[in-house]
Amino acid sequence: MVHGDVGTTLCRMTADPNVPAGKRTVVAVLLPREHLPFIRDWCLHHIEQGWEIALYDNTGSVGSTRETSTFSLARWHGRNEDKRGNSYGTFTEALSDHDVQDALRHELRDLPVTIFEWQPRDPEGRVVHGQVEAYVDYITKFRDTATWTAFIDADEYLQCAPGLDWDELLHRAAEQDCHRILLDALAYEPRWTKDGQPRDVGTLNCLGLQKNGSKNILQLPYALKADIHWNWKTTGTDTLIRPDRALYSFRHHGGDGGAIDYTPRQNFGPPDLDECFDIPPQATAIRM
Repeated sequence: MVHGDVGTTLCRMTADPNVPAGKRTVVAVLLPREHLPFIRDWCLHHIEQGWEIALYDNTGSVGSTRETSTFSLARWHGRNEDKRGNSYGTFTEALSDHDVQDALRHELRDLPVTIFEWQPRDPEGRVVHGQVEAYVDYITKFRDTATWTAFIDADEYLQCAPGLDWDELLHRAAEQDCHRILLDALAYEPRWTKDGQPRDVGTLNCLGLQKNGSKNILQLPYALKADIHWNWKTTGTDTLIRPDRALYSFRHHGGDGGAIDYTPRQNFGPPDLDECFDIPPQATAIRM
């Protein structure tokens, strides 16, 4: 078990009694260096959809100690590259960790965002990611004040189809005593170039359906077990809703895992063929 100290608060979260589904928050554990050029727009993207933001500042982390993580599998590239080899550290290499932390707080100073210092340490004294532990920390502190919380990464953007909103989905889940929403992703191009330059997020292309890495929205008072992807548990019947990603999903700028399937499939259709007609050969086509 790792432990972290909770610290700096930018802005106190305030409940909105007019939101039918209750107070909604987004939680992300992040390295400020990796997200600094994008974090304000990322926060605004979610605030405009009615979410409040909580960020766990993991400055100094060497990565995750989870057995399946890139760090544990010796694929972690260090503090200046992400796990896909994009050199985000180049952009802020002239800044100290403290400078980057100050810049993060300056970027978000006027937004409804709460920042927690999060530097849990392993037995060797190294600062590690502690993502699930951060989730447990947040749930323990805010389950009495935040109704629904999305646990995502800072390169993932929640989105829903035009005409839909998150309150409708969450309200319907609560009516059915369902306390968990499992969201699937659309994979998009990464936000960093290989040589460490930030890209314009609005110009990045969709790569297809992401096969793995689904994320969760939890009704906090009913959460029993926290995870990153699959092994969340809630009280009661422990059910979940997994909406079609054309309606509710998140955009992941991870740069991999997405593929469009162009494989031809066997033709099929409903058994009722009453409304179909044969098309005559071209030489004898019927003139209209």
